[in-house]
Amino acid sequence: MVLALAVSCNRTKPEGRPVINLVREVIADAGSPEHMLVADYDAADPVKSIYVAGAPERCKPILMSLKECDSYDNADGRAVGDGLPDFAGEVICTILDFANTPYSKYLGREEDLKEVTVRTVLAAMDTLCYINEFDRNGMATKPQAKVVVLASPYASAYGQFDVDSLFRTLGCNLPVVYPLRSMLDEVLAGRNTGAVVGVVAEKDSLTAGSYASYVAENGAAGSDCVVLSPDPEAADPLLAFLDSCLVAGKTRPFDAILVDDTSVDAEAMRLTLKRITTATNEESLSYGKLIAPGCRILDVLSTVNDECYRLLRKENLFRLDIAYPRSIEYKTVATSDGSVVLTQYDDGDPLK
Repeated sequence: MVLALAVSCNRTKPEGRPVINLVREVIADAGSPEHMLVADYDAADPVKSIYVAGAPERCKPILMSLKECDSYDNADGRAVGDGLPDFAGEVICTILDFANTPYSKYLGREEDLKEVTVRTVLAAMDTLCYINEFDRNGMATKPQAKVVVLASPYASAYGQFDVDSLFRTLGCNLPVVYPLRSMLDEVLAGRNTGAVVGVVAEKDSLTAGSYASYVAENGAAGSDCVVLSPDPEAADPLLAFLDSCLVAGKTRPFDAILVDDTSVDAEAMRLTLKRITTATNEESLSYGKLIAPGCRILDVLSTVNDECYRLLRKENLFRLDIAYPRSIEYKTVATSDGSVVLTQYDDGDPLK
């Protein structure tokens, strides 16, 4: 069923249809395995797992952050650490998409990228995977998802509408987290005026134009977006970002800066922000004019932690086991016949 994650490059988008062919076909064919999987799916089961899917270099830091974070009191949900991991007892699964990344290769073939996104979510929902890519008859049982985190900003920009449309039409209650969208929602929600959003993006990420279009489509009129891929040698990524804005003649102050790069130290950027917005600090003369009152720095790791915790607590989906979080890893593999399959991943110890 969803194990064959092949992208069909000869699909054409039906005229006047806002969703891709794959979604339209799954909705229309009530007897197909995909239709039955989505229509009958029940995510409201604490025994199911948290899934993180996307590029390996993006999933790994999110996985570690989920396993280690302690931002909430596990008993009453207060925003204060209690010495116990927030996701104690949970099983966190990753789908490391080696076969389809880097996603930038799909630019110009957005239809295919949307299909990859939909099939990745279906794979997280299914109960089966291959034991390895060489034994197409050997099957293994895998956990199902109670929440899916689509780590890549490409999923937010190019796959969210199709996944949401499929789930809404067939009544599926599986929550899907799109970190970029979650950060933007927090910044743009309730604003009647346009927001100026800065984005610190990794090199193999959305183009500056794609980020700008996404902000413009989801924000009030007049919203603007400035994107920077940080210099890994920069001593301070926030100052490097603001310096580049000054050089480019950017004068509108930022309402928020989104750190859409898991390798950047967002907490260090927050400390810098606090320092340069202090009136008595000399740096405020140079950089203060680029920072709007109340400007915040949001990052992928904190956003995913908070969103997953909120969803599990709201729906009462925590396992409530007295144990450290565990992880199980899967990977996508391109096969010789052109298909992509989901297999177990043996990177040292797959059960960590």
